[in-house]
Amino acid sequence: MKRFGLLTATLLASVAATGCVNPYAGLFDPAAMQAQQAQAMADAQAQNDAQILAQLEESRAAVKASPGDMNAARVLAQRVGACFILGLVDRKKIDGEAAIVEADAALEEATKKNPDQKAEALSSKGILRIHAKRNAESIEILEASMTARPTVLACVPLIKELDDAGRSEEVLGHCKKARPAVRDDEDRYTLLDSCLQHSHGAPAEKGLAWAGQADIDFYNQKTSEFVQQKAAYRAEQEAHSAQMRADFDASRRRADEERAARAGASSSGGGGSTYSLRLHNSCSRSVKLFFGDNPKFGSGTRTSLGSNSTTSYSGAGPKTVWIVDDRDQGISSFVASGSQSMQITSSCAGFSTY
Repeated sequence: MKRFGLLTATLLASVAATGCVNPYAGLFDPAAMQAQQAQAMADAQAQNDAQILAQLEESRAAVKASPGDMNAARVLAQRVGACFILGLVDRKKIDGEAAIVEADAALEEATKKNPDQKAEALSSKGILRIHAKRNAESIEILEASMTARPTVLACVPLIKELDDAGRSEEVLGHCKKARPAVRDDEDRYTLLDSCLQHSHGAPAEKGLAWAGQADIDFYNQKTSEFVQQKAAYRAEQEAHSAQMRADFDASRRRADEERAARAGASSSGGGGSTYSLRLHNSCSRSVKLFFGDNPKFGSGTRTSLGSNSTTSYSGAGPKTVWIVDDRDQGISSFVASGSQSMQITSSCAGFSTY
């Protein structure tokens, strides 16, 4: 049920019970809100399921149009795997076993026409078994892929499955076979990291001794870079959170100022009160503004202020100034009274003195 439908039903129930419309009936009813959220989640899941099924049908059509095309067959296997991962099989949207048989048949036909890609076809079969939680089968098939031709694509999921099955002593043998198949730095790091993890051989100087000093140095350098990137990202997020808290605190202070200004205007009659505002936009984009009490439903003046620009406003006051989003929801506000210089902060979500 859409939000409009839920509110309509609530209002009709209010009319039936009281003979008049209470526009706020049910809006804060926890059960109604939970039902609305559950329906929204169900609608989103249905939409996502439809998209995944459409992609699956697209792959089926591609395989039918080009029998023996290895890329089309492998994409079909990936999309069947997605149906397992995303729960479409559990929700009975697709017959999982039949889909596996279908993907296998496409891969086998592609292998007949492309025997040099047998390893890739087997890796796709093995990974599909992992997604379907047929783990014992996945190990057997991925080992066959490594026998056909060692690849990082087959080795990485295989050694995880071996480790999970309590067979970590077999990991390094496969790692050594796959190392010459590395194509780029991403492959190299992925293989080394997986081998170190699933052989339980840390630190790198010990667990990657089989790969040689150059690989150990490469692994340690890349790991250090990733740690630094993660720390920088965490610091950025913490700074953003701090700015959001500061903007929220500033918004609360402005709300207090608004109440005080309105109280002062009321006690003095409010007839001659005015405001004169100089407002600068420090945000990197244009910001929508609303001058008035309620940007969503109230009357007032709507305008916008371009990035890095300054404009003066004046009129009868005090006047509440809002930053609003594209749905006219208020994001932040302050009360303009007297003569002031303010700015929209770089976060685009708050005001500060200027």
